[in-house]
Amino acid sequence: MQTFIYQGIDQQGRTVQGQLAAKDEASLEERLKVMGLWLVSARSENARNRRIAALSRWAPGGDGGRRELIDFCTLMSFQLRVGVPMIQALEIAAADCTHPRFRTTITELKRLVESGEPLAEGMARFPKVFSAQITSLIRAAESSGTVPEAFLELKRYLEWQEQIISDIRQATIYPAIVLGVVCLFVLVLFTFVVPKFVSLLSVAKVGLPLITRVVFAASDVAKATWWIWITGFIIVPFVIQTARRRSKAFDIQYDRAKFALPVFGQLNHMLVIARFAHNLAVLYRSGISIINAIKLCQELVGSTLVGTALADMAQRVEAGETISETMRRHPVFPPLLIRMVSMGERTGNLDTSLENVASYYNVLIPRRIKKVFSIMEPALILFLVGVVGTVALAIFLPIISLMGAVR
Repeated sequence: MQTFIYQGIDQQGRTVQGQLAAKDEASLEERLKVMGLWLVSARSENARNRRIAALSRWAPGGDGGRRELIDFCTLMSFQLRVGVPMIQALEIAAADCTHPRFRTTITELKRLVESGEPLAEGMARFPKVFSAQITSLIRAAESSGTVPEAFLELKRYLEWQEQIISDIRQATIYPAIVLGVVCLFVLVLFTFVVPKFVSLLSVAKVGLPLITRVVFAASDVAKATWWIWITGFIIVPFVIQTARRRSKAFDIQYDRAKFALPVFGQLNHMLVIARFAHNLAVLYRSGISIINAIKLCQELVGSTLVGTALADMAQRVEAGETISETMRRHPVFPPLLIRMVSMGERTGNLDTSLENVASYYNVLIPRRIKKVFSIMEPALILFLVGVVGTVALAIFLPIISLMGAVR
């Protein structure tokens, strides 16, 4: 026996949908005739579950996936605000998708809603596509009747996220390319070029200055260990990520070290705090209780250290403490955020205060990113010039000595 989702027509010509267990489609048709229905279409619930299980493991990747989600939320918000029914809105959204897997996901979501499942529960079946934040917002909006506004809020949030990522990428792409070229150049220089001059000067038996001996010693080390460096660049990130997934204590210490970096630590910290403030504001404004909103933010901030502080914060708020009081117990929350949250609690405009903090960081972060990487670019070029100049000096000093001896 298997469960079928059927569509039939009754004796008055009305369309009827439902679920019924039967051995096969022929048995289903016989059972529906007894009930006074004519079968129009049927599909196996088991087959649909297999399709959903396959789609639930797929995640839209990169900017394209985020762009698809933004377009989906924009279109759904517009359609629902003008009165288009949910099922028809999902059908139009699926037809508008350019990515085939995302289109299939929306089509399956439409079928789930069509069979009577709430939209949020249907989205929860595809956790790689619709995050916990999205499903929680839609669930709260369904209970309060504000689904169009929730989709509009999600669209704003995803656009904010895309803008931050775009600013970071735009500021880092050139320094990253320069740094990679510098590292590759230094490795090739000390592994292949300098050893040729070592052999030449060794044959000539010329007395070597200190700078030359230091450069040649560095070249010997690079020539003997170049494979270790390349392997380390590949293996170390993999080991760190594996340790972070398997050990919460290691992940917390990793976050502490990341926030304590000289220049980039403060930038990483600001990104996490901005993400927390924006997420909490969006969730709280959508009607989710503050305790549930804080719990949801644990998975959305992208930091185990801050997530652990939020877990403690949720427990203390549930016990009766104010949010600002619990924040003061954790040094990871900056004074600006605590002051704004305290003001929001006093005035009853907590979501507005959090949005103001997020807006402040939205202005500050791109400016700080450009400032940091505008300093890095000339520093990298000066480093490259210094390396090349040192190697050239180390090579030409013995050659000049040799030419003087020949004369």
